[in-house]
Amino acid sequence: MKKDEFFDDQNRLTTAKIKIFEKYIEGYLPKLLITFKKLIIVDLFCGAGKNGEKDGSPLVLINTINKVLKSNHLSKNDLEVLVLFNDQKRENIKNLKSELEKINYDDSIIKITTKSKKYENYIDTFIEKQQAKKYRNYSKFIFLDPFTYSNVKMDDLNRLMRIKNTEILLFLPIFHSYRFSNVDFDEGHKTKVFMKEFTTKGVHEYNNIIEFMFSIRKKLIKDVKIDFVRPVLLDGGARKNALFLLTKHEKGMLLMNTVMFKNSDDGFRLITDNLNQDTLFKADEFSSYLENFKTIFINRLKKKSFSNKKIVDFTIKEGFLPKQSNKILKELYDKNKLVVLDNNGNKITNKNKWNIAVEIRHITRFEWK
Repeated sequence: MKKDEFFDDQNRLTTAKIKIFEKYIEGYLPKLLITFKKLIIVDLFCGAGKNGEKDGSPLVLINTINKVLKSNHLSKNDLEVLVLFNDQKRENIKNLKSELEKINYDDSIIKITTKSKKYENYIDTFIEKQQAKKYRNYSKFIFLDPFTYSNVKMDDLNRLMRIKNTEILLFLPIFHSYRFSNVDFDEGHKTKVFMKEFTTKGVHEYNNIIEFMFSIRKKLIKDVKIDFVRPVLLDGGARKNALFLLTKHEKGMLLMNTVMFKNSDDGFRLITDNLNQDTLFKADEFSSYLENFKTIFINRLKKKSFSNKKIVDFTIKEGFLPKQSNKILKELYDKNKLVVLDNNGNKITNKNKWNIAVEIRHITRFEWK
């Protein structure tokens, strides 16, 4: 990618990335404002605010906060949203400030700070400040959108996720590293360092970029020690990159699952050519991701009984929605593969009483015949 292409225009991959960022924030803000009332939202590689004539993530963020705050369902009492924009280029911050001045926002609620620090020199100070006692009860959302995959380290993510009430949306430009994933570079080469640090297989002949992306997901789960990592493949045809949501909470994972199944054909891959179109197919009918999940799910069912709560937890963790596991269960039940029992061991024949949903009202159990 040419330098002027990135800064003077917004290519389709960047548009796709910003769309998912925006849709997640739209769902994230109301829930967290109601629960916590006080939020910290951080963009540590914010850029100049615009790519050509299109809004970048900082302007999209402020406009989205404005939109959410206008909701009649949200009490404005005691709300506080602290926003930090950082970019190592002073010119970018200068341009961003100019763009922010054009937006009307309630500065009694939205309080914006801008900094121009090199990420590598600032991350330790930033983490220390976020751990301060006065921010302990704030919910924190950190957007990491580095220009190269070598900027952010696994240890950074580990330390950031130790901060109370923190979620991270991480962009990784994986296309370049995937292209050279089977090249055994000299020790210390940036690509080799990334492969060893961010994948489970290291230097390896991956079948495709999807396998590569899920290897990164698995490594993040292992090394950051969290249960929920949600990958999103940004598919620009020849060029592909990825977003990863890192969260400690099932509801955060469920929100990203919902966002993706509403905005993509298969729930995991956002094809840039389809950004402004309705999805071409129903996501639960034409997804290889769903077929893989179905296989894993059935194998799990065969091993031992599976409660509805554990089924829902498993489904969300794997990146899907309860209604999708419910559909699989109904298909298996109709083929006489399952017995469904209530908490007292009585058979349940009414499928509407299985309670495969986010809110579990009563426990049911599914046993393979």
